[in-house]
Amino acid sequence: MMAIGLMNVIGSATSCCVTAGAFSRSAVNHNAGAKTAVSNIIMSVTVMVTLLFLMPLFQYTPNVVLGAIIVTAVNGLVDIPAACQRWKIDKFDFVVMLCAFFGVISVPVQDGLAIAVGISIFKILLQVTRPKTGSGKHTWDRYIP
Repeated sequence: MMAIGLMNVIGSATSCCVTAGAFSRSAVNHNAGAKTAVSNIIMSVTVMVTLLFLMPLFQYTPNVVLGAIIVTAVNGLVDIPAACQRWKIDKFDFVVMLCAFFGVISVPVQDGLAIAVGISIFKILLQVTRPKTGSGKHTWDRYIP
């Protein structure tokens, strides 16, 4: 992830395309115990052989089965304890997280992310326009809230 980030920073100065790796592919690599980039070479050869020779076998595979394979691979990326912690810290932030989650599932990804960003901007505007203030009693030598 650090290498991809560094490539994006350097590439932004030279008008390069943004580089990224798929989270599902990263999750599969992590679950398989891959430690080096050689796993990407092996994976690309496997995908190439599959596309060239095994695609007719996948023609009749239902999309539900392919979706289940992807969901199983990405299952480790969902962090339920972090969501519970977010609920305890800031309930509105939790709502933004849920809107982003269900938004990218129910509508196209770009629209779901746009909804989440819009709600986040609305949350920030609410916090900026309505800051938490306190009033207290002031004495000459100390402040008593």
